[in-house]
Amino acid sequence: MPHALIVEDDPNSLSGLSAILAADGFSVDTAPTLTDARAALARFIPDVVLVDLNLPDGRGLDLLHHLPAQPPGGSLPVIVMTGNATVESAIEGLRHGIWDYLLKPVNIPRLRSLLARIPRPYELSEEVRALRAALRQLGRFGPMIGRSGAVQIVYDTIEQLAPTEAAILVHGESGTGKEVAARTLHQLSRRRKGPFVVCDTRLVANESALGRPLASVLFGHERGAFSGADQREPGLVDQACGGTLFIDELTELDRGQQEALLRALDSQTFMRVGGSSEVGTDFRLIAATRTVPRDAVANGKLHEDLWLRLDAAALALPPLRERDDDAALLATACVDELNQATHARGLTGTTRLIAPSFVRECLAYDWPGNVRELQERVKRAYYASGDVLETLQADEAASNGTRELNGGRVQVTVGTPLADVEEMLIRATLDAVGGTRHRAASLLGISPKTLYNKLQRMRPN
Repeated sequence: MPHALIVEDDPNSLSGLSAILAADGFSVDTAPTLTDARAALARFIPDVVLVDLNLPDGRGLDLLHHLPAQPPGGSLPVIVMTGNATVESAIEGLRHGIWDYLLKPVNIPRLRSLLARIPRPYELSEEVRALRAALRQLGRFGPMIGRSGAVQIVYDTIEQLAPTEAAILVHGESGTGKEVAARTLHQLSRRRKGPFVVCDTRLVANESALGRPLASVLFGHERGAFSGADQREPGLVDQACGGTLFIDELTELDRGQQEALLRALDSQTFMRVGGSSEVGTDFRLIAATRTVPRDAVANGKLHEDLWLRLDAAALALPPLRERDDDAALLATACVDELNQATHARGLTGTTRLIAPSFVRECLAYDWPGNVRELQERVKRAYYASGDVLETLQADEAASNGTRELNGGRVQVTVGTPLADVEEMLIRATLDAVGGTRHRAASLLGISPKTLYNKLQRMRPN
């Protein structure tokens, strides 16, 4: 039977929490002060600690220094409770490594959801750990690929953050694999059996433009909430209940929606558009941005309180140019997947191989578009090559020197001002290469600096 220690000086709260944990299968020990809690920890190692932030003889966070490590090699889950919540206290608790943070009066369904994910002793066996370590050396970590020193640091951070309930901010250049990292965090978490819901803010903006309010996409709406709301519709926060909500390009949300998201994150409640009462939920937030978070705050694109809440558990993804030989490993994996897909469709032909010259090109290029650019170029080379992939330029040779990317064209009406034509061409080229400025500049026949200067003069899109 798992064992819990509750550190709480209010007798009524202590009694209620003890009853809830006992009903959920925990044996319970209690302590009204930090001194009593330290004495209890000297007698046994609990499976979870619930501690009030403010106690008669000190702050609950002071107890963290006296907690033992829970075998095998994990951290003892600590849930901090407080009736006087501030952004600063939440951030401080997360930086101290707590498991989660609950507001008083405690939301009982939320607490029970947390208790259901408390790791039991030896939940991860040594065999599983050994297998995971072996796979890491082979360059596989969940859906992530790479074995460079830079990406091993990412794996270490993911292993540390995944078992917690902390909200996480993933940041890195465009194409570095932020959604893949988020899926890895989800798959290694105790929410892995729950949904992984993706919110691409750029697609959300399109829905909003078609008449559905952005707040409805995120939080859902009641029937009759606005024109066209013929029935109640769940939002993405509702759909992510019991699992993880991944928000790609968080800075694309306006300030009001970022504030609403922060409230939902802290309280695990939200209100549907047109609703009159709060709705409970239970989701973990993983957000991503390609902008340096501190710069996004300074530019007003990211709400400072939301950034501080997320930055307590941040994951930085390195660009591909800093990942040593991972480009060759990723290219090989991409070709393997294409071969498998070809055979799965029942298409005839031999398995395509990679020539040494192809690997050398992969390693020599600096990949300004990162993993996304590599995968796109390998796919194009794959379909333009014969049995052996000799060069990344195969698709360019096959297109007889045309500058077309993925079938993209720009149609211009006669009489359009040249400045507008240039702007249309620049935007279309950037879209075609996934926003990679170095690649776009190369295709346009100008230097990256010239492209940058032109973008500075262009109207906001």
